[in-house]
Amino acid sequence: MPVWLRVIAIALGVAVGLLVLDRVALWMEARGWIYWRRVKPKGGGGVAAGLTAFQQLIEPQVRHVIEEREGRLAAERDRSSPGEGPDRS
Repeated sequence: MPVWLRVIAIALGVAVGLLVLDRVALWMEARGWIYWRRVKPKGGGGVAAGLTAFQQLIEPQVRHVIEEREGRLAAERDRSSPGEGPDRS
């Protein structure tokens, strides 16, 4: 068997293997076992949160911007969900 034919066979085998791996991962994602391509985890931002804390040490005025943003987001949530909240009866 010529070398070039072996190289093509190996490349084809690797491509098929990666395709099978992708399909298995998508199947596992559909069952909720892992996050692969279609579903993104909600929340988080571990690295971003760490960098924000570091930036607050260097620039304390950043905290005011974060507090303002959190206040606006809370007000937006309150406006968008009027039925949810404390029971006032």
